[in-house]
Amino acid sequence: MINFDTILKNTLLNKKVFVPNLTSQLSYEVASKKIKRNTKVLDLGCGSGIIGIGILKNSKNVKMFCSDPSQSAYELTQKNFKKNKLKATIKKGDLFFPWKNYKFDYIVNDVSGISQLIANKSPWFNNFIPCETGSDGTKLTIKIIKLSKKFLTKKGILQIPILSLSNEKKILKYAKEIFSKVKVESSREWFLPKEMEKLKKFLSKLKSKGHINFSLKFGKIVCKTSILTCTILRK
Repeated sequence: MINFDTILKNTLLNKKVFVPNLTSQLSYEVASKKIKRNTKVLDLGCGSGIIGIGILKNSKNVKMFCSDPSQSAYELTQKNFKKNKLKATIKKGDLFFPWKNYKFDYIVNDVSGISQLIANKSPWFNNFIPCETGSDGTKLTIKIIKLSKKFLTKKGILQIPILSLSNEKKILKYAKEIFSKVKVESSREWFLPKEMEKLKKFLSKLKSKGHINFSLKFGKIVCKTSILTCTILRK
C-alpha cells in the first residue's frame, strides 16, 4: 500500500476545502485493503479527492465516483485527479443527491462527523467548510446510513468513520438497524490539539450530556477515531 503521506505530497490543498487528517488517512487505509478489482466506488464528501486518488493508486480496474457539496472541493478534486493522471466521475451535490439511479459496491463516507458545537470552535472548520452535524455530531452520518441502502449493490459495503467527539453509541445503533454486520476495521487514539485544550470544561459539559465521549491521560484529553464497515443489508 502506498504511504498516505506520499499521496498527500502530490495533492493540491487550499483553505476553502477540508485538509486531510487522521480520519482521512484511516479511511484511505481501510478502503484500500477492502476494495477489490472491478468495483464501483463512491467517495462521498470527497474534499480534495485524496481518498479516491489513493484507492485508485492501490487498486486495479476500479471505477471511481466522487462528490462534494462544495464548489471549491468539486474544482479541487478535478485538479487533483488531473494532476495524478487518474480518471473519475466527479459531481457537485449534497450527500447522495448527484447519484440518483446509481448503485455502488463500496461507499466511503468522508462527511463531517464531529459535534457541530466543537467544530465551530476548532481549527478544522471555517466559513468555507461547514459542519452541520448537530450538537452530538450524528446528523449527517445517520442520514447517510439510512440512505445508503438505496445506493448499494446487494453485497455492497458502506464505510463510515466514527469519532469520540460525537455520540458513537447512537451511530452504532442506527448502523445495526440497517445492516446485519457492522465491524470496526481500524481504531486509533489521539490527543486533542494544544490549541483546543482551553475547551476542556466545554467538552466535559458535552460529555456529561452524552453528546461526546473522551478519556484523560496525563491530564490531557484523549479522543478516538474508528473506521467501520457495514455490510449485509437487513430486509
